[in-house]
Amino acid sequence: MNFIRNMKKSSLCLIIIVTACFCISLTCWIVKFPGIRHVFMFQSSDNGKICMEARYLPLRPVQGRLNMFVDELLLGPETARFRPLFSQGTRQLSCFKRGSTLYVNLSDTLLTESGGASEIKTGIGLFRKNILYNFENIHTVEVFVDGRLAYEDN
Repeated sequence: MNFIRNMKKSSLCLIIIVTACFCISLTCWIVKFPGIRHVFMFQSSDNGKICMEARYLPLRPVQGRLNMFVDELLLGPETARFRPLFSQGTRQLSCFKRGSTLYVNLSDTLLTESGGASEIKTGIGLFRKNILYNFENIHTVEVFVDGRLAYEDN
């Protein structure tokens, strides 16, 4: 009989410890939430195929989710085997959403093909694809280079 009581006490103690550990780890995860997971698509340097890279971006960035995503996309891949979409130094001049259309104006640095970046047309296509994949409320992406329409949307 004592053996059964001791067994119940040890099982109860074990359940309490496991529950406490779960609650503590859940609280720590909520406090240090990694952010929202986004998938970035870049061209492989090896074979030219489209490869994916996952990054966690802050939940509430100061500049807004879309602007932060575009900035991260323009910075290029974290993996050395992938090509950046555009030449180094390309930045966004403006970025805003009206309805389900995103308008992005990029600097004319994009026009110089250098640094192992993708071709301009391929880069703009991947740029659109990244945004459409990660933001389901956007259906059209209009890309401008220094105020002029880059390519018509396919």
